[in-house]
Amino acid sequence: MSDTQRLWNDYAACGSVDPADRLAALGAVAVDEVAYRDPGTEVGSLTELAAYMAGFAQAFPGHRFRIDEVLEHHDRSLARWTQLGGQDETASTGVSAARHHEDGRLADITGFFLPA
Repeated sequence: MSDTQRLWNDYAACGSVDPADRLAALGAVAVDEVAYRDPGTEVGSLTELAAYMAGFAQAFPGHRFRIDEVLEHHDRSLARWTQLGGQDETASTGVSAARHHEDGRLADITGFFLPA
């Protein structure tokens, strides 16, 4: 498994960690001023991203994200993912593109939900 695959797996796990630990978990994989956007939101810091993830976890209890594939080059990566429900059923699929900080952590993330 590449370092970038591991980074995406750790990032995906942040949505499922205890809310008290989420900010620290995110800090291990993303810079403080991380930019994140998807069709429903746009945020510009770890604190805002942690709050968004908390709201998402409340809206979809028991759901988690699985990283299916990662492509990477020139400090950029693309992750194909699946949102899994409480019984490990597919709830949605998508892709996220990221620019990486010079230290390797995520600096700018854009998520796309794919049509069903």
